[in-house]
Amino acid sequence: MEENLFSLNQYRIIQETEKSIEQVKNKKLDMYQPDFKQFEIFCERNLLPIDFDSLELYLHDLITVQRVRLSTFNRRLVGVKYWLMNKFNLQQTLEQEDRVRLLRQLYNEETFLRLKPQRGIRAESQNDVLRLIDRFDTNKKADIRKRAICLVNLITANRPSEMVRLKISDFDLENRTVWVMMTKQGEMKEKRLTLECVQAVKKYIQECVLQPDDYFVGAADKWGNHTSRQIHEDSYSQSIHNWLGFAPYTFRKTQITAMYQKGADIPTIAKQSGHKSHQTIMEHYINLKTSDVDDFL
Repeated sequence: MEENLFSLNQYRIIQETEKSIEQVKNKKLDMYQPDFKQFEIFCERNLLPIDFDSLELYLHDLITVQRVRLSTFNRRLVGVKYWLMNKFNLQQTLEQEDRVRLLRQLYNEETFLRLKPQRGIRAESQNDVLRLIDRFDTNKKADIRKRAICLVNLITANRPSEMVRLKISDFDLENRTVWVMMTKQGEMKEKRLTLECVQAVKKYIQECVLQPDDYFVGAADKWGNHTSRQIHEDSYSQSIHNWLGFAPYTFRKTQITAMYQKGADIPTIAKQSGHKSHQTIMEHYINLKTSDVDDFL
């Protein structure tokens, strides 16, 4: 009898584990589905099978015909590769991997070199952004909410996906910190807050009577009445654009640039921004001016 119970319990644990793994796999498949769809269209148009040999032809087309940027090339490669391996149970050979690496080197050639740099959102002056935010320094409930959200987004350099997942319980205002759920890395990250930011959050919590389990951003009507419902990243981005006239990623780039200009080293910036790669910060966030170089000549 005991052996039967043990076997049933073991079977249940195995099934639950498999279910969890399958959920993670399906979530990633959904995330990469738009990239795979582009590959699928290419294969249908050219009467090609869905496999790694066709992926090679598709990648070559991306560079030479579609002339996509390197960042897009890398994203499509990761997405299609994940689908081929996890949905079609195909494996990429070492030779195929080497040939893809050779294809990527086309971006080093003069013909395609202009496709290599990332042209993202530019940083604004931190003082200018703070002045824009301070337009909401009023006693109106809607403005109190806007100011707290904008200050937190600026100081933490959070991504939109991180802002919409913040809960009131994630804040430790006494110690001027907040725990941020970083879905991209699959971890929680502690970030620092300024005293001005803490005071704005306290005022927001008090005015809107927010509870620990409420979402920090949440949904709100035009009068600022708060509803604890997680909103979509697109809705959040639209709100920031309506309030300040720019995308929320401007907060991120502005804060990282401001910290660098104030003398913060790259590991310190990475700790606050949540970047794992220091190289990413240097390549895509820190923009040195010619005058910066002149100071050291």
